[in-house]
Amino acid sequence: MASVLSIRRMAKGHGMNSVGMSMVESGVKRLRKFADEHVEPRRRGDTIDTYRNIRVGMISLILMLGVAIAIDSIEEGRIESSISRYYYTSVHAVFIGALCAMGAMLMAYKGRSEVEDVLLNYAGFLAFLVAFIPTPVTGDQRALTSPDWVRGNVWAACAATAAGLVLWFVFGRLRGYASSPHRTWIGIVARCLGVTAVILVVVRLFGHWTWIPGSTHDVAAVSMFVGLILVVVFNGLAALADREGGGARSWYPWAYAVIALVMALTLIGIVCIVCIVCIGPVGASWLFWVEVVLIAEFGVFWVVQTLELWDDEESAARLERQHAEQSSADGR
Repeated sequence: MASVLSIRRMAKGHGMNSVGMSMVESGVKRLRKFADEHVEPRRRGDTIDTYRNIRVGMISLILMLGVAIAIDSIEEGRIESSISRYYYTSVHAVFIGALCAMGAMLMAYKGRSEVEDVLLNYAGFLAFLVAFIPTPVTGDQRALTSPDWVRGNVWAACAATAAGLVLWFVFGRLRGYASSPHRTWIGIVARCLGVTAVILVVVRLFGHWTWIPGSTHDVAAVSMFVGLILVVVFNGLAALADREGGGARSWYPWAYAVIALVMALTLIGIVCIVCIVCIGPVGASWLFWVEVVLIAEFGVFWVVQTLELWDDEESAARLERQHAEQSSADGR
């Protein structure tokens, strides 16, 4: 009723006649009826479903990249020396898109502890750099990239991330944070390591510190994988701290420990191969298969964590509602 009266006042102020007013009122009523009958209002579980969609979406992106690489490899009858070399193949668009989407998801996803959240943020940002900074070009591949393009994309990623941090700070100050921005010493150390990794990649991009083995892309990729391994480690520690007695959930921390150990050994293999490549020849596709194994291991971690946390957010929301109702009852 109030909206109809306000429409009448607006129409009268603009000199609209009675026929026009009745047409507008009729249109508003039809829209409201359509919304009441066909548009379901926001449900309480939408936030939880969004959280779950991010978790499932990460698995879908890994599968999309894998399928695209498989199709290109079958059609071309060969396997590239590394996953990153598919930047220069038909997988080009999927490679960049999947890494950027995964990076955005890692940055948006809230870790179960402060240090895990920090590591996720930096690993996500480094995923953008891995996507934007290709492996060294050879021959006709120069047409697909340019140093100026690469630097421009990296600056764009830095600018967008800085803008996001400012908006997060402003909205958090104005509307409050859902979780307390508590700082711990280990979280500060993680921030310092993340900033160091980003600075290392950017400085290397502009032609400095060439004594570091491998290309700028290699530095970004190894830094990202180190961050992901640390995410698995600290997630396992948080799961161990959150564990309530024994039961079915008690095996998750040990599963995370095994996955972290296997990922660390795989990453050591990658570093060794990169160093060997700088010194002498190595098998053409060894690095590719080591990277495949490492990504698959992270995918296994993500699936295990999804199984563990699928109902956690819903349980937390239920407890929060119970606490709110209890506080309201006590206030009466």
